This record gives sequence, C-alpha cells and structure tokens, in this order.
Amino acid sequence: MIAIAAMSLNRAIGLNGQIPWHLSEDLRFFKRVTLGHIMVMGRKTYDSLGRPLPGRESWVVTRGGPISGVRTFAHPSEVPVTSADGREVFLIGGAQLYAALLPQCTALYLTIVQREVMGDAFFPEFESEFSTFTVEQLGEGYEIRKYSHGGDPDS
Repeated sequence: MIAIAAMSLNRAIGLNGQIPWHLSEDLRFFKRVTLGHIMVMGRKTYDSLGRPLPGRESWVVTRGGPISGVRTFAHPSEVPVTSADGREVFLIGGAQLYAALLPQCTALYLTIVQREVMGDAFFPEFESEFSTFTVEQLGEGYEIRKYSHGGDPDS
C-alpha cells in the first residue's frame, strides 16, 4: 500500500469535508499516479468525492454498510495492502485512516503546501515511519515528495 496526501505547513488536510486549497498541479499528479489503480478511503473522504473516480477502483472503510459501485470494509485491518491483480493500492485519506494504515504503507507521496491554513482534519505524525524522501515535483507554493523506508526511494 502507498499513501498519497497533501498537507499544509500546520499539517491540515481538510476543512469541513473539503481540501482547504486548490492546486491544479497537485490534482494532476494525483490523477496520474492513481489512474488504473485502487484507492482506499474512509467514508467521509468518499462522501467528499461524491462518487467513485473514473479509471480507478474505490475501496471504502465504513461501518455504514454497502455502497453502490465500491468495495467496502468494516475496519481498516480488513483492507488488503496489495491487490491480487498487480495494481497498486493507494491510501487517500482521511486523517483516521492515515493514522491507522500509514505503518503498513511502503511509501508516501506527500504534497507539502507551503502555507498554514485553517483545518479540522490533520495529517498524523509520519516522520518515524519513513526515513528518506526524494522531491518528485516542485512548484510555486508546493513541493511533492516521495517518502520511503530507506536506501532505495523506489521501495
């Protein structure tokens, strides 16, 4: 499983069920990386999207029962960290799911939004889980990093 997220300098990732900024470049990066793969998310994240995203399979962790068009799991521990067909499994949020599943992730794509913003959902501490990073993309007001467990940034 690979986590993908964006956070502000004060670790905010959401406000009232929405991303508290708009970065077209980051959205394009997210689409390019996740297209054709599986996305794991919590119910609130799924509700904020409003539907399964095209070209990707959605897995939702929810105690609320089945959701049309997606695979559901009642608990984060039930989510497979790999797929049987070789597709990548991407953890896309929210805060509670990141906290529960980051230790099982082999890598983390993290967009650092170079400002502080208001938020009610925050990215958990992850620095002890990942020892190295490479800069994947640098733009005005943001930086996209790929964190890994050490040595090989592609691991």
